Amino acid sequence: MLKFLATSLGRKPQHPLTDLHTISRWLEDLPMGDSVEALDEIARQIAEYSDQNQATTKERLAVLTTLDEGAQALLARLRGQYLQNPRMSRVVESRLWNAVANYYQEILRAYHTHIMEYIGNPGGSKIASTLPLLTARALNYFGLDAKWSYYRYTQANTKLWKRIHNLYHFAEYEEFDTHALKLYAEDDAETSITRLYLQALMLETLNTGSLTPRQIHLIESWLPILVSGVHLEREFKPARHVFYVSLNENHGARRIRRVEPNETQRYWDTYGLKEKLDHLRGQLSAGAIPAKLGLTEDCKLPACLELLDRIAYFWAPTGIKRVQRVFERKHAMKSIEVVRGLNDICVNVYADNVSARCAQSEVSDGLSYEEMVDVHLYGFVTQRTQTKVAQGKGEKIAHRVVHERWVMENESEAGYGAHINDQTDDWLRLGKLVGLKPEKKGHWNIGVIRRLRRTQPNQQYVGIEVISERPLALFLRAEKTEVRPLTIDGIDPVGVVFPIPALFLKGTGQPAQSDVLILQSAEFASGRELWFTVKGMVYHIRLKHALERGDDWLRASFEVLAKHAASN
Repeated sequence: MLKFLATSLGRKPQHPLTDLHTISRWLEDLPMGDSVEALDEIARQIAEYSDQNQATTKERLAVLTTLDEGAQALLARLRGQYLQNPRMSRVVESRLWNAVANYYQEILRAYHTHIMEYIGNPGGSKIASTLPLLTARALNYFGLDAKWSYYRYTQANTKLWKRIHNLYHFAEYEEFDTHALKLYAEDDAETSITRLYLQALMLETLNTGSLTPRQIHLIESWLPILVSGVHLEREFKPARHVFYVSLNENHGARRIRRVEPNETQRYWDTYGLKEKLDHLRGQLSAGAIPAKLGLTEDCKLPACLELLDRIAYFWAPTGIKRVQRVFERKHAMKSIEVVRGLNDICVNVYADNVSARCAQSEVSDGLSYEEMVDVHLYGFVTQRTQTKVAQGKGEKIAHRVVHERWVMENESEAGYGAHINDQTDDWLRLGKLVGLKPEKKGHWNIGVIRRLRRTQPNQQYVGIEVISERPLALFLRAEKTEVRPLTIDGIDPVGVVFPIPALFLKGTGQPAQSDVLILQSAEFASGRELWFTVKGMVYHIRLKHALERGDDWLRASFEVLAKHAASN
């Protein structure tokens, strides 16, 4: 509208980058209904700002900082959308990820250019008083850019680390590395360049491909509390220091093992940090509210406790026993069949179970394989299948679920590892439940994807933990009073209680673990009572606790309330 009025009055619209007043008006006219497009527009203005290559003035710098401040709400919204939609399509994920990543690159280029201009001519600079804030924002964006890469299970750009180190070294030289400041006026707490630097370094040590984007984001929100009190030191103290960073190398922090001290290295310990983690864990276990401890409202128990334990493992000081790999990996090229999704896994496992019973000349006392396929496809057993089963033809086993074939490259007693090309439907996720059938074993195992790392643009390394080698497929049935009104293809199944596919995992190990069930997350409620039939016995059970949650499944403990022989 403003552009139209200016044109109708014969005046040429002012360029948005003309001055502070013009850029502020321009920000107000952005299309806020499309956050991605709005952020892209700001990124384009910042790119043009950098391309102008004009001398830095306070007025010109004010235009840049105003653009950056105007982008904060959009960035928060898009980052939130990214984290809240882990199953978004590849197209949507790419649009969100690239919009944020592009903004990071452009704002970094602009801030870094101003800092380098000052370094080249400190005596003639007119922005010396704003250097601590510019440096802090640039360093913060480098850390955010690295974290954004971790969301895709990749490493941060090696050139990025050298720039982060140079920024910190510059702040040290100018002696404002520990000055308290707020990155943005609306921030609640102050920070410092040293703390921002430590946060980026410590987060990178956790980038092992075993954390989901939500977990990474949660840890990042804890870092300001955890690293407060940690000090970077120039003098190496072998008995005290745990981590170090070299300011002239293209990588992040490393644990101290064999180190030749030199003046480009900085050192720090994590004893105080470990005490904070232990204290937080103790308070949470005692019933403290996570948000009141500074752990944010996103900290949900018991997952939050497990995440604190994982951090403590990676950051534990030397001298405190750290758990090493339990099972050694061995190189082994092996073909393996893979199926995903609890329902499809149950179909294959059930086929194994029926085959085993048939091999032992036992009569199936649960649903037949054909009946299970009907339930999987339609939600009920068709009349045709009932007739077929009655004629004694229901136990014929045939694998009807589409599965993939992978080539595993290494294995251990705990699982497998492989490099996998990107899937067409992009289903690989941390915590994904999979069925595995290694060659020569002849039966299905249950696994969970525990590690992902992108090794090439179209390829990822996948680490899978096997959680059961001999699962049992069950059909859990709810109480008769639990009626779910539903119409399927015009059929009104009034009074029908659909069975719930689940997997029974026998407890193993020393000390012995309890038996557990794996079922769809939507079917779980603590205290819910269910029953199932197996080997001629009817079991009445009550669900107890959710022990682990995946993307759409969970592992739950249960207790047996009663059991009796099935009626004929």
